[in-house]
Amino acid sequence: MMFDPMKIPRVYGVPLGADFSTTLYDGLRAAFETMSPADVAHVVIYVNTRRMQRRLTSLFHQGDALLLPRIRLVTDLAQDAVGRAIAPSIAPLRRRLEVAQLVKGLIDADPTLASQDAAIDLADSLVALMSEMQGEGVAPEAIAGLDVTDQSGHWQRALSFIQLVQQFFADDRLDGEGRQRLVIETLVDRWADTPPDHPIIVAGSTGSRGATSLFMQAVAKLPQGAVILPGLDCDMPAHVWDMMEQKKGGEDHPQYRFKAFCDALSIQPSDIQQWGNTTNINAARTGLISLSLRPAPVTHQWIKDGSDLGDLGEATNGITLIEAPTPRAQADAIAARLRQAVEDGQTAALISPDRMLTRQVTASLDRWDITPDDSAGLPLQLTAPGRFLRHIADLFCEPLDAERLLVLLRHPLSHSDRPDRGAHALRTNALELDLRRNGPPFPTAESLTKWAAATSDRHPEHTDWVAWVGSVLLGLCDTNDKPLIDHLTHHLGIAERLSAGPYLGGSGELWKKPAGREALRVMSELRAHSDAGGVMSAREYRRLIGSVLAGGEVRDRDDGHPQVLIWGTLEARVQSADLVILAGLNEGTWPEAPTPDPWLNRPLRMQAGLLLPERRIGLSAHDYQQAVCAREVVLSRAVRSDEAETVPSRWINRLTNLLGGLEDKGGPAYLKAMRERGQHWLTLAANIAAPTVTVDPAPRPSPCPPADARPDKLSVTQIKTLIRDPYAIYARKILGLNALDSLAHTPDAPLRGTIVHKVLERFVKDKIDPADSGARAALLSIASDVLIEHCPWPAVRALWFARIASFTPHFLIEEQKRRVFSANVDTEMRGELKLAYLPFTLTGTADRIDMSDDGEALIYDYKTSKAPTSPQQKYFDKQLLLEAAMVERGAFKALGRVRTKAAVYIGLGSDLKDQPAPLDDETPDETWTRFEGLIAKWMDPTKGYTSRSANEIMSFEGNYDHLARYGEWDETHDAIAQDRT
Repeated sequence: MMFDPMKIPRVYGVPLGADFSTTLYDGLRAAFETMSPADVAHVVIYVNTRRMQRRLTSLFHQGDALLLPRIRLVTDLAQDAVGRAIAPSIAPLRRRLEVAQLVKGLIDADPTLASQDAAIDLADSLVALMSEMQGEGVAPEAIAGLDVTDQSGHWQRALSFIQLVQQFFADDRLDGEGRQRLVIETLVDRWADTPPDHPIIVAGSTGSRGATSLFMQAVAKLPQGAVILPGLDCDMPAHVWDMMEQKKGGEDHPQYRFKAFCDALSIQPSDIQQWGNTTNINAARTGLISLSLRPAPVTHQWIKDGSDLGDLGEATNGITLIEAPTPRAQADAIAARLRQAVEDGQTAALISPDRMLTRQVTASLDRWDITPDDSAGLPLQLTAPGRFLRHIADLFCEPLDAERLLVLLRHPLSHSDRPDRGAHALRTNALELDLRRNGPPFPTAESLTKWAAATSDRHPEHTDWVAWVGSVLLGLCDTNDKPLIDHLTHHLGIAERLSAGPYLGGSGELWKKPAGREALRVMSELRAHSDAGGVMSAREYRRLIGSVLAGGEVRDRDDGHPQVLIWGTLEARVQSADLVILAGLNEGTWPEAPTPDPWLNRPLRMQAGLLLPERRIGLSAHDYQQAVCAREVVLSRAVRSDEAETVPSRWINRLTNLLGGLEDKGGPAYLKAMRERGQHWLTLAANIAAPTVTVDPAPRPSPCPPADARPDKLSVTQIKTLIRDPYAIYARKILGLNALDSLAHTPDAPLRGTIVHKVLERFVKDKIDPADSGARAALLSIASDVLIEHCPWPAVRALWFARIASFTPHFLIEEQKRRVFSANVDTEMRGELKLAYLPFTLTGTADRIDMSDDGEALIYDYKTSKAPTSPQQKYFDKQLLLEAAMVERGAFKALGRVRTKAAVYIGLGSDLKDQPAPLDDETPDETWTRFEGLIAKWMDPTKGYTSRSANEIMSFEGNYDHLARYGEWDETHDAIAQDRT
């Protein structure tokens, strides 16, 4: 026999501060010494995680040779055949699809319940509730019979959804949780009559779930059964154990699960025996942590029992407290400490539920080529295949725009596993430049073919490549509902064709490497259960794909550094390391805020016998209590998040408040030392990140190129730029740097202005009489046509059409006045004029020029934004003044040399007000004389092109501010002339 007979259930505990795996193994080896090899082989040990299973197996392999006990997961019970006709459990994905169909049907019957887009999310939460009900042994009838007299009318809506899952509680329709409970109930009934004659041990589980607790209770009562609890607090007095009851709110205490387990077995916590040899425990640390976590209210207990604590120096010397100013600083400090652990030959484990933080730490470690062994791996949706599949699913719901097209063509899996991948990248670059410059916002087969034809003389291969791109990616947006299998087949076909490239079959590198193989497994599983998915829209399919990919993870166990480990809180319960780092210790992160339950609030959950929200907090507290009792530990948090100040985790608050109040035992000094050790790593990380070379800030640039390099031609609209920001002219005209247009074409103000110009240009050229009764309809018809041609966004088209309609009456009235004394000559008239004594040409395009009855020119410019005032035109924005001077000098050939009667900005924005150019104050001759003087100055090689010379507003953002290194200087700095000869 392995265990001596006992009158009470056999429950052991591994104290806080002990490495659970090692202690469990040592105790088992000691017990096996008196057993025959055959008896050892009959021992069955149930553990709670796969990592724990591997860890325990490896410990046995390291020891002397013996027949190994059977080491199983508690969750494996769901697959056991126990001599009873229990149907296999339903696959989780199939269950989700089945419930989603029921939810959609319910919403179709009553659309007021929810939107159809919410069906997948509602189904997932319903499946989670159903799984919990099956695991806890709560029948649907118990939910339907809850006392809801104090609840709102929301309950009836929730109940209509909950009743959908009633059919899944039959024995042949159970999920994994339900089948596991049924197996356990069968075993409990059988063991009551015929208990097994071989030892059965459950180790490492806290019994937080109903089915697991039921199994642990049954094992503890067996003649050769035992339960070994992790992280038992041996310092807590009996009266404190008695305080922990659910009704008194004790469920968030780290030891509450053990108290509830003892109550279920009708034993006292003092009846729990110690497992194994635990001589290396830091008793002072465990006592301090135990007192800090006493159930509320605790203040009087701290005062009473604080003086009885052991040496606080021994308790805190191994604790470092990092209070970082930002999450980024926290990640860098943790990375620095992990790097030191590698240097010292320590095994270091980072424990945190904050996956963003662990990724930041991983990124910081990359500077030393250290890749941590992350137990959680990388979510499949964030891997290259996951992103690739999600991008393609987006095309089924949204029109293909330039940004989506380039994202897919540039994806590393596009045209992959091919020797000509470089040529594909070059073609993609060329297409991107054209799309940025010329559009259209939503590429079509016609636009792509036109681009290929325009470049065919230099790149004839573009034709075949564009044909492949069009055949794969164009026309995928479909609003029709289809069976899930059709969506899936189409989706995978597109993905494989895009990955394979234009000339060969196959699937490229899409399904290769660990991430690709995991993506193939997930998508194959979805295909296998697609018959349960029914018919769905493209948007529902996209949501489903995102959810399915989010459930996968990719982890390469051989890729990580053996000394640097990242654990989830579950893995940390049953193993330890030389250095343990607990990171993200802020409220809302650790412990996490309870997840909102759309179905049952806390009182209803308590009535039904389901798990309460505090359960997760209690489990997190136990994880913290176990980990913080390690020999060397780092506690870390960020004082600020990206948005606001953070709140320290309640456990950090308790520890620091307790130490701060133990003045007689030197608590404040030890707390200060903990913080100083943390500050050391913050300072070190900051020094590592700081630049090693001090670079002086750049001066305000004012380059002076030679005269022959200076521009000899500018347009009238660029003169304003020359006056206000000369450096932009230098960068564009001399250096030849043109800012790239945004890849994501948006309906911005310049596009609106272009459309309004085209509308009015057609109206004037068609010689429509503004006084005619049909003029308004004609103008709006032109507007509709132009908007359809140039504005592919339906919502924006409607908005801009309404704006054009709003100014149409005003425009027609003013146009009648203009037509009384003048006639239009032309629109979009281009002219140019050379300076007499300088090698310089001024060009310009006038929106519209009319000729008055007395033979004088009228220059008009349509303005959808605010027109410049007279002073602004006089000193800076000289467009109309210069066009007037050009007209009088014959720059526009269709006009000849005529006098300018007026030049006017026609206001078409929010302020329907015309703004004339100040020709009386600044005659065309004066304007031209001043302009010739201005250009003469700019032809002087000593004249510098100063950046941001005369900005109208301080918030001005130029296209070349980055090149000028604006920010290292500002407008208060003097410009430094820079000879560029």
